[in-house]
Amino acid sequence: MVQVPDDVEVSELPFTHARVKRMVRAEADDGQYVRSDVYYGLNLLLGEIADEIVERMMDTQSAYVEKHDLDAAARKYEKVENIIKEKERVARKLDGLASDIEHLSREVRQADH
Repeated sequence: MVQVPDDVEVSELPFTHARVKRMVRAEADDGQYVRSDVYYGLNLLLGEIADEIVERMMDTQSAYVEKHDLDAAARKYEKVENIIKEKERVARKLDGLASDIEHLSREVRQADH
């Protein structure tokens, strides 16, 4: 969970506050309001993710940091996306199986009558 200090200042945020707000507002529906601690929290979370990726990326023994260093450092977050997609695929498959079971159950009940 992202902890948003009560006394956080815009100048203390890792990314420009305006950019984060624009990103969130671009996805918000008309009439949907976003509390300010959400903007601050997202900004802090993105900063933590960036710090982790940068730290892993700079753990190279090479004199140059290459794109593959970035890719390796960010792989954790890409795996999460793949896991979410796989979870959705499995859920759809289970829904299909449940539908098939329900259909077969109805057929069995009708055959008994």
